[in-house]
Amino acid sequence: MNKGHSINISKRMKIFIRFIDILFASLLLILFSPILLYMWLKRRWQFGKSIELIYIYGKGHHLIGLYQFTGGSFWTKLPQLFNLLEGEITLLGIKNYYSCEEKPKINHKPGLMSFEIINANIGLSFESEKESLTLMHKSIRAYCLALVQALFSYMLFSSIKPHKKQAKNKLTLLGISLKNMTMVKLISTIISKTRSAQKMEQFIFMNADCFNISVHNNQYKNVLKSCQYILGDGIGIRIASIWKGIALKDNLNGSDMFPLLCKQLAQEELPLYLLGGKPGIAEKVAKNMQKQYPKLIIAGTQHGYYHLDKSTNNHNIINAINQSKAKILLVAMGVPTQELWLNKYQSQLKVGVGIGVGGLFDFYSDNIKRAPLWLRQMGMEWVYRLIQEPKRMWKRYIIGNPFFLIRIWKDIRQSQKQKPSPSSIQQSTLTRTKQTFIQLEFNAKKAKVLRSRHLARQKLNKLSKRILDILISTLAIIILSPLLLLIALLIRLESSGPVFYSQQRAGMDNRPFTMWKFRSMYLDANERLKNLTNEMQGGVIFKMKSDPRITKVGKAIRKTSIDELPQLWNVLKGDMSLVGPRPALPTEVEQYNLNHRTRLSVKPGITCIWQVTGRSDIPFEQQVELDTDYIYQQSLLADIWLLIKTIPAVILTRGAY
Repeated sequence: MNKGHSINISKRMKIFIRFIDILFASLLLILFSPILLYMWLKRRWQFGKSIELIYIYGKGHHLIGLYQFTGGSFWTKLPQLFNLLEGEITLLGIKNYYSCEEKPKINHKPGLMSFEIINANIGLSFESEKESLTLMHKSIRAYCLALVQALFSYMLFSSIKPHKKQAKNKLTLLGISLKNMTMVKLISTIISKTRSAQKMEQFIFMNADCFNISVHNNQYKNVLKSCQYILGDGIGIRIASIWKGIALKDNLNGSDMFPLLCKQLAQEELPLYLLGGKPGIAEKVAKNMQKQYPKLIIAGTQHGYYHLDKSTNNHNIINAINQSKAKILLVAMGVPTQELWLNKYQSQLKVGVGIGVGGLFDFYSDNIKRAPLWLRQMGMEWVYRLIQEPKRMWKRYIIGNPFFLIRIWKDIRQSQKQKPSPSSIQQSTLTRTKQTFIQLEFNAKKAKVLRSRHLARQKLNKLSKRILDILISTLAIIILSPLLLLIALLIRLESSGPVFYSQQRAGMDNRPFTMWKFRSMYLDANERLKNLTNEMQGGVIFKMKSDPRITKVGKAIRKTSIDELPQLWNVLKGDMSLVGPRPALPTEVEQYNLNHRTRLSVKPGITCIWQVTGRSDIPFEQQVELDTDYIYQQSLLADIWLLIKTIPAVILTRGAY
């Protein structure tokens, strides 16, 4: 079984990390002990149960139960400090992958905080979580720095995020419409436009400084309003989007996009032209990127100071670009010069896509060092740039960023004031609605009583189901023991090998258990499977009518479902129930989507709805629908009725093979 990519951690680092985890958990448990006690008593009184378990994948893909308070509140996850103390999770690890989801690709402890969540919050979801984890574990200093960074990021975004964010594909700031997309979507859109665009498609990156420039530069603002692809860049844009109640997907800028774009262009064999920067800079960028991506085609380069050379002009540059047959043109002339230049010569340029990239060439020519990833993950790249070039950048960041946020705040307030007041009819309707709402006042005591009754019914149903399982499985094992012994003898006489066949199956919450059956196949069945074709619609469960792996006795006991009788032992143990969705193989669960994983929310069973209505003749998707219907409608009477209906289904052998 694939356990995912492991992170190499020295023994010294493991001891240090464990010490920090224990120290952190102990201090917080002591600090929040009054709240823990209060929440425990409150939840016990409200729901009859204080703590519930949420199952996630731990290190090595073993399932672990995360403690949390029953019901939702700010303090719901506080008991997870006990998981931290026990060593099941760590302070900073991978994000939680729940048992109903696919297994994580990285074999590492889940964390209270994770780089994947940090990257998603700051708009760097395209950055590698594995790389950050590897760097973090290189030294104690690196780990401490990563921990401070993570705590800062979590506190920053918990303090500025709104109560409700909407996932929209567009965001309008100061009258300018921005595309809200992921970096992956941006790269695919650019590649698509290089193939389909009738004329050059212009892409523009906008940060807080760009918005400030557009306020005073009407020509630049007109270009922005005519451009279809404007993309948000920087912490200022992210804060503005949060204020507007919109979840910004990724931080989109030329510096992050460039290596990803070059990688894709190399694979697609699409040529790229670099225009801008000081003499020699574009050539150095081309050389560095071709060293990293040998198949990358650089159609040509040209510095941005060509106006100083009397023999070179815009007409010559455009001809050179067109003759190079480049599909993408990157222009690094600074804002707003590069956007105005691309817009002015849009009709003359025979490239698919033109993008203004600002100071990108300086970074990738090694002329200027870019802020490290850990600083970018904190949204503090602007601080690094300010330290690098204080004389040039202080106005942009110290004055410009606050001015931009003030403009956004004023714009939001203005738009709220300009909302049309309701008409007299609407006002009267609103008044009547308010009056009705007041009459239908929420009764908290009644709601608690109804909830208590519902929880009591659930507990009673679970208890009665378990009692039924124990009684029937015990009686069935005793009564059917002569038949079980006879079948065991017949199996042993026909083929050598064990009488019983055990297999790992996925139980409730995807917890593995050993399921027992009478052996109905030859011992080399798994080897023969490689040469067989699945006849089951949906491709998740393997079924075929004339399976050559099955013995003669096996064919008979499978037809009558006698091979399933040893599962009565699983029912008696509590791994299974008499009625429930059939237990799936771990390999089948790996192919499940989220809808399929609903089957894992209850104990698997020997029989269920689809077993009595068609069995293997029913396509997999319909099996899932029938299992889901049972899960939401299960009751003691429903179980008894399904057990009764199973008898004729087994006798008539409908859909069994």
